[in-house]
Amino acid sequence: MARRYRNLIGRIVSPRNMEAALRLTAAGKRLTPGYLEFKEFSALNLADLAREMADGSYVAGTPHEFHIFDPKKRLISALPFRDRVAQQALCLVVAPIFDSALLPRAFACRPGKGTHAGVVQLQSELRREVGATHFLKTDFSAYFASIERPVLWQLIEAKISCRLTLRLIGAMVPRFGIGLPIGSLTSQIFANLYTGATLDRYLQQTLGERLWYRYMDDLVVLGANSAHLAKVKIAIEEYSRDHLGLRFSKWQVAPVSRGINFLGYRIWASHKLLRKDSVTRARRKIAAYRAAGDHERLRKFIAAWLGHAGWADSANLIRSLGLSGRGS
Repeated sequence: MARRYRNLIGRIVSPRNMEAALRLTAAGKRLTPGYLEFKEFSALNLADLAREMADGSYVAGTPHEFHIFDPKKRLISALPFRDRVAQQALCLVVAPIFDSALLPRAFACRPGKGTHAGVVQLQSELRREVGATHFLKTDFSAYFASIERPVLWQLIEAKISCRLTLRLIGAMVPRFGIGLPIGSLTSQIFANLYTGATLDRYLQQTLGERLWYRYMDDLVVLGANSAHLAKVKIAIEEYSRDHLGLRFSKWQVAPVSRGINFLGYRIWASHKLLRKDSVTRARRKIAAYRAAGDHERLRKFIAAWLGHAGWADSANLIRSLGLSGRGS
């Protein structure tokens, strides 16, 4: 029987954990009004927040909602600073618990994983697995907005039995309804758990697939032929629809010789390139910042983009953009 964790609330609201949560939340936010207001009486504010989280009186504030285009339109819910501290304190304790329910081939929002780890492992196995001639690529439609909370709560309660901790989670993530907001720490962890403790296990343990790679709602499966992968597609599509309320927005079965679009890169056994739409967006942003004379935003964007581009075979591309840097 899987272990269920009890008596967690004391660890969550301990002074040491709350102070660590404040430090992590404040990183990069030290000039924001929310941080400055909280910091003015930080010891008192932190103690009051811990008391509310422990006694059940905690109520989350109203998030600031806005849209971004990255590359498609997404609604982001930015919580007040105080609520971000509360979520960070919770996640410092419960995130490792939920991470233990995930399989090694889930790469999103996990220590030692991430986009580059997923890309490296996929390319490494393309080189080793000579029989992996085709790939299945799937993507879910409106993933965060489609998560069925009662199903999610079954997964949460399968790991945690601490009543006070469950009540705190309930103040952040309602038990009923559909959807998780994009932009909060709890959403990242629970959205990863939603398919990680269900679909991943179905794919590996029931269907017997061993060469798969998932980053949140982005899934790639390698196989020996297209007919087999088409059957895998049907199986996971039916499972996702019937058990999780998720539907594919798009899917593809193709030879690996075409290159696999995964996590911002086009990946072959021999090399990897940046996706074409990523390069197009980068060109447009660089041109816009240069035209506007916005040197600071240009500098920050180039630094971040070069970090991403450096994981691809991008030396010629970087030179064509007139940037200093080195492709791998």
